[in-house]
Amino acid sequence: MPENHLIGVLTGASEQQWSLTTSRRGRDWLLTITSPDGKSWAAEGPDLFNALRALRRILDPLGIRLGVNGARRDAWASGVQCDMGEGRAVYLLVEGQAGRPEPVRTLGHTPVSHVGTVDDQDQQHKRWLHSRRTVG
Repeated sequence: MPENHLIGVLTGASEQQWSLTTSRRGRDWLLTITSPDGKSWAAEGPDLFNALRALRRILDPLGIRLGVNGARRDAWASGVQCDMGEGRAVYLLVEGQAGRPEPVRTLGHTPVSHVGTVDDQDQQHKRWLHSRRTVG
């Protein structure tokens, strides 16, 4: 059953509320984002976090940033979160932090100032992994 979420979206210098719809296509997640003027983009993935990353790969070159936790530069879903939790939660990674990072809802609201591109997120994850190796 499709679910609609109203999320903050940054396009250029303006922030608006757009509709994000989540649904299932077989076992995969399908995400569709629709702008107020009716334009839409869709992507799918094996879990919610990876479907969101696929959608962001389409939107990143257009300068469209989604104000959800799963789009934060410091967000990452573990294998267990993706497999067992269907990517509905992500960790907020803090470099040098001991212990388990804080989990938050993937589609939970976050200020767009915390959001980056998929590449930004990949780079932050690599830095976090490196910091874990040097701390432990």
